[in-house]
Amino acid sequence: MTRRRAEPSAELRLVAACCRWPIDVAAIRAAAAMPLDWPRVVALTRRHRVTGFVHLGLAAAGLAAPPGLAVRYQRVVQRNMLHCAEATRIAARLGEAGIAAVFLKGVALAELAYGDLGVKQVVDNDLLVAPADVAATIVALQEAGYALYSPPEIDLSRLPLLMDFVKECELRHRATGAVIDLHWRMHSLRGLIDEPAIADIARPVTIGGKPVPTLTGEPLMIYLAIHGARHCWSRLKWLADFNALLAPMRDDAVSALRRRARAEGVGPCLDSALAQAGRLLGARVPDDVTATARVRMLVALSDRLLFGAGEAAQQTDAPGRYMRTITLSAIAMKSRPGYLAKLAWDMWVAPGDALAVPLPKPLRPLYLIISPARRMGRAAARLTRGSRIGARPGMPAPNG
Repeated sequence: MTRRRAEPSAELRLVAACCRWPIDVAAIRAAAAMPLDWPRVVALTRRHRVTGFVHLGLAAAGLAAPPGLAVRYQRVVQRNMLHCAEATRIAARLGEAGIAAVFLKGVALAELAYGDLGVKQVVDNDLLVAPADVAATIVALQEAGYALYSPPEIDLSRLPLLMDFVKECELRHRATGAVIDLHWRMHSLRGLIDEPAIADIARPVTIGGKPVPTLTGEPLMIYLAIHGARHCWSRLKWLADFNALLAPMRDDAVSALRRRARAEGVGPCLDSALAQAGRLLGARVPDDVTATARVRMLVALSDRLLFGAGEAAQQTDAPGRYMRTITLSAIAMKSRPGYLAKLAWDMWVAPGDALAVPLPKPLRPLYLIISPARRMGRAAARLTRGSRIGARPGMPAPNG
């Protein structure tokens, strides 16, 4: 018997209808006409980080919002305004220091896609600088009130090692809690696409009367498609951003975008984004976007995290399912041997193990042994702790 493909619940259909842009009142009302579990609607709204879309969509459709949604929406707007103020402040500070930078997604994307900071939920500011400028940028951010949060308290002598293994580190403002993810690579999957020079992609967008450098046009659309495919479009907020930029594009512009994505080796990422925007958000997309098996696989993997019995579960509730799915998605994106070799290395060697046991580059192949050994050690330690906790007072620990 063939297993039926999971379909979105009535609650997810309503949340997705609210994520269309411009607001589609007819779609929202049609989705709301179905019997709904409103606590589940709220859970899905939080899981997909689309409070602004749902709040504004329900209001536009003349529908009563679930209890507490308005309060949560105000918190989202306040957080957005905080990150807006920080983006303009940090952009000016880095400009004065002569550090070229680009703000990815966040408030810059909110301005480009919606012209309104009350729609998209901004969790942090993603800041991209050239690898050579990372150390100076960290110093500048520390002087601006930020402190390294992840990894915590890394000394700058180990920064080159960190940069070889991951694409970013996280800093948090000591007073306000504002977050900056500092990137030295745009993409976590090495070898998937060439990394551009900052000067080639930086374009200013005006936010609150002040310029903030960001991505625009085709480079932005391709970046969003890669980011979304990397995470299997597991949050509707990413697809909503892509769809908002897609909506005003002419057919010839979409065709040109697809040609560019294919030329850069990421055609399946873009086509899977178009496919999901068409299926879930009603976007008008070319008929052949799912013509290849690779794109169909990326879409199916996305569905695995979006739909089904666990569709309201956060990533932390099902980390194993999430990691398995995004790993398969990464494998499906590209089949070139060099890319797959880098992917295998990144999956096998944990960055934390490299930082704990720093090695010079000629000796780094030893991480192929060190990293699994440390994993086994951590697993053994967890088992030991579990045995101690399970032992009753005055009784020997279970020996299995």
